[in-house]
Amino acid sequence: MVVSSDWRAEVGDFASVEVQNKLYWLFNGRWCVLIAGIASSAHSLITTIRQTINPKQITKRNIEDEIVRAVQNHRDKLTDRYVRTRHDVSFEHFRTHRNEFDAGQWRETWANIKKINLDCQLIICTFIKKEPFMFQVEDDGHVWRDENFLAIGTGSTIANSILCFRRQNEDLYVPDTAYNVFEATQFAKKSKTPGVGKIHAFSVLYPGKKQKRLRPSGIRQLRKYFEKYGPHDVPRLKLPGGLWQSY
Repeated sequence: MVVSSDWRAEVGDFASVEVQNKLYWLFNGRWCVLIAGIASSAHSLITTIRQTINPKQITKRNIEDEIVRAVQNHRDKLTDRYVRTRHDVSFEHFRTHRNEFDAGQWRETWANIKKINLDCQLIICTFIKKEPFMFQVEDDGHVWRDENFLAIGTGSTIANSILCFRRQNEDLYVPDTAYNVFEATQFAKKSKTPGVGKIHAFSVLYPGKKQKRLRPSGIRQLRKYFEKYGPHDVPRLKLPGGLWQSY
């Protein structure tokens, strides 16, 4: 699996700085996690995943269920924290003792509980008996798997479009995949997408905690390919009048 991440962190509403590592390793390097969104929220979710999942018990059949369970546990934590902050009781008490609260306040809190989200996204990559698994965790808690590619963050719409255009799939060779991922990052950057940094790292993951990082010389080579095969400036075009039809 080829993974890429940048270092841009949003600071307030108008500033950003390239200081935030967005790639993490879980379970002694066996799981790779990419993050997007609010970094502190992503770190908190990663902590819950570490606490919830026993990697020794993960199988091909239960891995998605276990990730879903960890995400739900984290949502439960966020819900309980919100209720305790607002009413100084647990969520379970709030849910089962409705008559103890002002009706308007109870309805308001319940409505806000439904709006609680993770404030982050994750991509989780791992291997089980040499078979690759990639999962995306959305900020609403939805978890899904893809066998070809995944993208998160503010640049994901552009990245997904480019990867679809290049027909990125699990059967492509590493060099082709690396270029496709590089091209996707460059399109997102050229489009001045907020939250997409200038500096990207590229790694290849293999079964058994093995990984390779692309050297600067490798990135320069991908940039040469991009200059050759990527988008080019279009000169001023002309369409003869006969090509237009009045209606």
